[in-house]
Amino acid sequence: MNVVSLHKHLFQISIFLLLLLSVNYVVAAEKFIQPWLDGAEQQLESWQSDLEQWQQTAPSLGVVEARQNEVLNTRQKADECVTNFSSLVESLQQKIQALGEEKEDEAEDLKKRRKEMLRQKQLVESELAVCRLLTLGMRELQDGQKQVRNKVVSQALTHRDTPVWETLYALIRKPDFFAPGFAIKFSFWPSILAGLLVILIFMPIARYLSGRLSAHSLVSEDDGLPPAEMILAGMYAKRLIWIVILSGLSFFTYLGGLTIIGAVLLALVISMMIAPLLELLVCQNIKKCSAGFPARALLDIVLIGLVVHFSGLREWMTNDAFTVLRSSYYFLVMFFSLWLLFILSRRDNFQFLNSIRLPLAIAMISGPTAMLLGYKQFAQLLVPGIYGSLVGFLVVWVIYQAGGYLLNMFEPDGAQTNPKLREFLGYKESELIPGVWLGRLLLIISVGGILVYWLLFTWNIPHSEVNIIKAYFTEGFPVGAITIVPSKIIAAVLVFFLFLTLARWLRNEVALRWLSRTRLDAGARESIVSLTTYTVVGIALVIALGMAGVDFQNIAIVAGALSVGIGFGLQNIVNNFVSGLILLFERPVKPGDWIVVGTTEGYVKKINIRYTLIQTFDRADVLVPNSELISNQVTNWMHRDSIGRVIVPVGVAYGSDTQRVKDILLKIAIDHPMVLTHDYRVDAPQVRFMGFGESSLDFELRCFIENIDRRFSVRSDLLFSIDDEFRKADIEIPFPQRVVHMEE
Repeated sequence: MNVVSLHKHLFQISIFLLLLLSVNYVVAAEKFIQPWLDGAEQQLESWQSDLEQWQQTAPSLGVVEARQNEVLNTRQKADECVTNFSSLVESLQQKIQALGEEKEDEAEDLKKRRKEMLRQKQLVESELAVCRLLTLGMRELQDGQKQVRNKVVSQALTHRDTPVWETLYALIRKPDFFAPGFAIKFSFWPSILAGLLVILIFMPIARYLSGRLSAHSLVSEDDGLPPAEMILAGMYAKRLIWIVILSGLSFFTYLGGLTIIGAVLLALVISMMIAPLLELLVCQNIKKCSAGFPARALLDIVLIGLVVHFSGLREWMTNDAFTVLRSSYYFLVMFFSLWLLFILSRRDNFQFLNSIRLPLAIAMISGPTAMLLGYKQFAQLLVPGIYGSLVGFLVVWVIYQAGGYLLNMFEPDGAQTNPKLREFLGYKESELIPGVWLGRLLLIISVGGILVYWLLFTWNIPHSEVNIIKAYFTEGFPVGAITIVPSKIIAAVLVFFLFLTLARWLRNEVALRWLSRTRLDAGARESIVSLTTYTVVGIALVIALGMAGVDFQNIAIVAGALSVGIGFGLQNIVNNFVSGLILLFERPVKPGDWIVVGTTEGYVKKINIRYTLIQTFDRADVLVPNSELISNQVTNWMHRDSIGRVIVPVGVAYGSDTQRVKDILLKIAIDHPMVLTHDYRVDAPQVRFMGFGESSLDFELRCFIENIDRRFSVRSDLLFSIDDEFRKADIEIPFPQRVVHMEE
């Protein structure tokens, strides 16, 4: 078999495999998707018929919202159908193009395969058209449902029932509180045993903790306990025993059959556990204040309302009785909210409340007033919306303050700065931690997102609309050919900066704990630390890009396009980057080396990926591009070792004993502790007679010292010793003499 026939058979095999995959996909589509499409089309016709009836006679709001959710789910499946079939059409088109144009002399099996793939493409295109029609029909149906819902909501909000005072008067005249068939079946003995068991088990623990907390509350501030903790200890010391008693009563009534009373007692237990923290927050670390009571009362009312709502009280009561109860509940919430608002608005740190006090009070009054006048639906929209919004703002504010406090622990020189935490992460006292500002931005985005979602919930926005917003956040939205998913981007940014913090901590651990125990020099340790940091940052970047949904094939295309830019504007940056890697691996210079680059002389302090930091002897920082260290001549006094030579020129007067001068200079060099005298690597100290100068006999003292870093200090020591010894030996160090002739 020749090469041509081999290639031909391989091509036919590849075409057969592609065809087999396409056939399997199309068969699966015909088997599973086609039945769903038929059912969805029938369902769409039924929903359109219902919509026409709704436009004549509007149903209840709950029916409309339930139908909206069903339509939304079906539309999402139809959108997926369009996406999948579009991809399949493109795949089949590519395979047909791979077969090439039809030829008269081509093999019969290729003709059959081309014909089969064209048939499959037509089938898939017909299914795609059905999916698109279904999507369009669902979209039109959603628009019609929105109009019906708006009509239903408008009618409900403007509908007026009997005013509450008339309903209350009718109940007083003819009491009728409970629904037909309501009966209380109370089981005494099992429930009383359960309640007593709870009290007997937890009462000793409560008494012990109460005594400990009372002792802590009496500790003075000088003993190291902050005032806030003292206040909390005193509050919980008074409440623990009552919490156990109420918990036992709650078990007793709930298990006995009085579920509503048990739920109310449970709400009081939860309130007693939360109230000290709320009161401390409202009173601003003061034991008692005027805002404490309305805050506690408001907490009790809200919790009781929640547990009663979920306990099913509505099913036990008549409509009139429940309307009066709900109206009374609304007025209690309004009363204590207004009380708390007027107290807080007079404080200096809540001046912003004073400016909005009147419109806020009007908003608080509007809901209960609408309920009183008989506009029940309008009141049920306003009260949860307004008061729920206020609670949402309060909770978000607390979360933001707590998050800000945690972030302030990372800031340098702040009131909440945690020095031990900063030291553990490897940051100096005044050094900024990268990513803290981003943490604040993410905190704002997070609390903002929580607040928006809460407001949508409290104002009874349809679930279909909320799901659309949620889908934009979690599934993304297209921008051209790119799909942006905010949740993935936020998670990727968080992971990236967490890895940056990990890299800094790992850098500190590697440098101070692991490598400090080895025999590596400082330069080698610094290179290992730098490479470790860059590796972790690179891994973080890859992981973050993957989490953000970036296609690495597209990155390769972008990198190819950037190579053109690198050839022009980014050439120097890439050159310095590559040179930095060479410096880290090859290590011609290391941190701590004494080098000379051009006119710059000093110590290498740090080798970055783009530049090398050199500190001169005047403590000036010079940033030298890494490419200069690779391409230009560099003098490194400490490349192989720290040994270096010191040369001291000396001149003596004519007539001096030259042999004695030599002996004195050698003795001075040998006596210095830093001078190497018997090291096999270098020569012993030498004295050279350099020549006859104009005014002196010129000598040079040449010696090697152990650490070239001490060159200037050793040279200074030698000069001091030479001057002292020459004075003792009466050897004169001459200075130049000149004869000046004055002309008239």
